[in-house]
Amino acid sequence: MNNTFYSKKKVKESDAALATNAALRFLSRREYSKLELYQKLCLRYTSEAAKAAVKKCVENDWLSEKRYIEMLHRHIISQCYGPLRFIMEAKKKGISASEYEDLLRDTDWTAVAVAFLSKKLSDIENLSFEEKQKYLAALARRGFSNSTCISAMEEYLGSSFDL
Repeated sequence: MNNTFYSKKKVKESDAALATNAALRFLSRREYSKLELYQKLCLRYTSEAAKAAVKKCVENDWLSEKRYIEMLHRHIISQCYGPLRFIMEAKKKGISASEYEDLLRDTDWTAVAVAFLSKKLSDIENLSFEEKQKYLAALARRGFSNSTCISAMEEYLGSSFDL
């Protein structure tokens, strides 16, 4: 059996222009962070070509961390996730805290948590202690702080909330 098929190592392209074209194709579909785009380009292009492509995209405002973090913020809100999940996702994509701290501060996270509860709860009159605990835990797993979880539950249930 001929093992030349398995022993061939794929050579990465070193042309920055080709990497830039690939970056534009990626960016035409959705926003990317610099790190995310760089990692995607490094799969087919050398590190130098990928860096040059990302740099050109930033210089021409084809790639914007601000637009990316705004898109991520909208996504997190629409999925009813909390601020801890938002921070985790932003850090995973290489976004610095200074890029997202305004969005974090200006968002009413209690309202997002209440929106989650309104999607999940239908019969709020007959919630047992265990069910209330279950929904508080679900909010915490989605990235809300304990105080936000309790505030959201109080706001959603009104005066009928007691632990």
